[in-house]
Amino acid sequence: MTNPAPSTPREAILMFHYADRMKSELLIASQMLNAVLGLKEAEQFGGRKVLVEYFRALEREVALGQALIADPELVRVRTVMTGLTGMADSGPLNQIQEHLTWIISTMTTYAQRAMKYLLDQDLL
Repeated sequence: MTNPAPSTPREAILMFHYADRMKSELLIASQMLNAVLGLKEAEQFGGRKVLVEYFRALEREVALGQALIADPELVRVRTVMTGLTGMADSGPLNQIQEHLTWIISTMTTYAQRAMKYLLDQDLL
């Protein structure tokens, strides 16, 4: 991450809010993935469709995040999210979790850095 730390209270609040929300949405995606993995062949087809639409929504959220967090690492997150959407559509589902975990970790790091800024500034 090249510019992950906020420099104003406003940036810190927006970064924390975005990263924490994304982390929650990614955890939901992870739970949905596990549910789809447990489905039988015919059911899994429908489950994949729902998962793909959820991943597309997450892609749009990442695009919005790029406007809030000026960090090139979010370009990588967006690229990975696009790849995961393709994998959910027709690829190996069992390889998605590792990448979701990386994105969750990245969002957690953003949230922690924003929280640290707010604590250091005695705003919390």
